Amino acid sequence: MPDKAVGLDILAETVGHVLSQKGYRVPPSQRSYRWEAEHVEDWCKDLNVALFDGADEYFVGTIVGIKSGSATYIFDGQQRLATTMILIGAIRDYFYVSGDEETTRIIEEGRLMSKDRKTHEPTAHFKLNSVDQQFFQDRILLRPDDPIRKAAKPQRHRGSHKRIEKAAKICKDFVKNTIVKGLPPDKAGDALHRWLDYIDESLQAIWVQVADEPTAFRIFETMNDRGLKLSAADLLKNYLYAQAADDREHVIQKWDSMTGVLETIEGEEENVLEYVRCYWITHHGPTRTKVLFDQIREKTTNKPRAIALASELETVAQDYAAILLSSHPSLASRGANVRTKIETLRSFGVTQLRPLLLAAFQKFSAKEFNKLLDACVSWSVRSLLSGVPSGTLEGYYSRNALKITKGEIKTAAQVGSDMMKVVPDDAKFKASVASANVSNEKLSRYYLRALQRCADRESEPQYIPNPGSEITLEHIMPENPGAGWEHVSDEDRRTFLKRLGNQALLTGTVNSKLGNVKYDLKKPALKASEYSLTQETSTFTSWGPAEIEKHQQKLADLAVKTWPL
Repeated sequence: MPDKAVGLDILAETVGHVLSQKGYRVPPSQRSYRWEAEHVEDWCKDLNVALFDGADEYFVGTIVGIKSGSATYIFDGQQRLATTMILIGAIRDYFYVSGDEETTRIIEEGRLMSKDRKTHEPTAHFKLNSVDQQFFQDRILLRPDDPIRKAAKPQRHRGSHKRIEKAAKICKDFVKNTIVKGLPPDKAGDALHRWLDYIDESLQAIWVQVADEPTAFRIFETMNDRGLKLSAADLLKNYLYAQAADDREHVIQKWDSMTGVLETIEGEEENVLEYVRCYWITHHGPTRTKVLFDQIREKTTNKPRAIALASELETVAQDYAAILLSSHPSLASRGANVRTKIETLRSFGVTQLRPLLLAAFQKFSAKEFNKLLDACVSWSVRSLLSGVPSGTLEGYYSRNALKITKGEIKTAAQVGSDMMKVVPDDAKFKASVASANVSNEKLSRYYLRALQRCADRESEPQYIPNPGSEITLEHIMPENPGAGWEHVSDEDRRTFLKRLGNQALLTGTVNSKLGNVKYDLKKPALKASEYSLTQETSTFTSWGPAEIEKHQQKLADLAVKTWPL
């Protein structure tokens, strides 16, 4: 029933009927294709269960749209509509490959794309945003033997393209291995038509048509308040668009440019919100994720402020990429070894210090920034091995980031004087390392290689440009000991297995041959290692808690030199 008070029209609709009409599109402000493989697989499986259980209807949720001229912009529901089109496209492909040209054409014109009456150009019934639409049309909507489709490849840094590609393969396999598996050609066609009929008649949604974007945004806020699926990044993005009003295209361009930069960071594509929070902390101090949107909304109350924030986020995104990407071009002028230092920091998986690095990258001289990187490596390792709570560290890093932005702190030494309140001193760090358990093998390999470099008297032993994938860890006392380990109790094995002193570096080929054999059989391989610290583990008559503690005490002595304050 229409609700004129808030500009709403609400009615029941089927997904198939929506896709039978032209003019639906994702607004430029909306996110790219986001469904991962498991979402697509679950979608297909759930529909399959509903269809074969004889369910008259399968409800897929709400679709929110805004009518604007001849177009209708979909503000919620795009993932479901796009994935349904991908599935319909896979069904169309099956008919086409089977030689059924007429059915192929009817499916295309009825649910995928139709020719424009004037230009005769094919027009997609549902268009994705500007980032995805061309690839979606080339890879999904065109026929299998079309040269353009054959040449269509996901752009390297577009995760949404890769997800579309994966979804297409899943749907193709689903048609082949589930819908038509084992059926003769005539029965296969009947099964596929049954699916198309179900999409047309039974795939039900609640269609919500709103009058304008502010109304759509209020719906988004309500969904978010009720714990539904809209992410905080989406909420923020749409808030800035709404505030920008008739200048929203300017904000759209800025936001797209920002996300394009973030997508160049491997593994960071989904972390738009973390970047925005990091930026916000550098200007406003400690900010938790759950209050970020409220704070931004409180301080960004008009069009000029929304445009200014979008512009700042676009510009600073390059600096954020630089503190995470050792290959970033802006690091070239930052001094020797800065790339290796950034790569080392990133390998720790520590995110709490990003606001500090971002502020310093913008405000410090190259010399002071380099000093800060040195300090951050030592602070991070000392905190990781000593168990300093991440929340405590984040508070210190965030407060210092704000002071750097304000110009109250201008050197790494000034940051260090405050960090010494929380980072363990030499005595505490040494004691922590002497009893440290390390379960993360990547970190164990880093710690042992850095300690070895220190033992070898190499300069800056804490920086390892190449982690050496051929180098592996050997737990001298194994997790599942065989004969020869009877002298170690089960309790001691559990206590000392992950101790840093029980771990040694070996090459992969040697490590794979040792297994769970007794210590005497491991000693020759340990002694033959190129690493002196590994060699020293072969000098004992037996191996157990006492030997592990003795060896680890030596590692603790080296640690205060490897990661100095």
